[in-house]
Amino acid sequence: MLTVDSIPSYSASAIGRVLDKEAVVVVPARGKVNVLNEVGARVWSLCDGKHTIRAIAAVICREYAVDEAQAEEDVLEFVQDLVTRGMLVVA
Repeated sequence: MLTVDSIPSYSASAIGRVLDKEAVVVVPARGKVNVLNEVGARVWSLCDGKHTIRAIAAVICREYAVDEAQAEEDVLEFVQDLVTRGMLVVA
C-alpha cells in the first residue's frame, strides 16, 4: 500500500526526460507515451528513489505555494497513477 512514507523510483521499463518544464515518459512495453505538465514533471524528477512522497510533497508545497495536506494528497494520488501506468515503482 502506498503511503506518504513510500519512496518512489523510476521503473526500469520507463524512459523519461524533462524538457522545457514538461516531462515525456515512455513505457515501451505498454506502447504508451505520457506527457506530464510542469508540476507533474517536478514530481517525476524527485521520484529518484531518494525521497519519500512526504518529502516530494514538501518541495511541491514550497515551490508552488500549496497547502501541505493538499500537496501530500495530490502527490500520493499522482504517484499511485504513475505506478499503475508502469512509470514508477515504490519501495
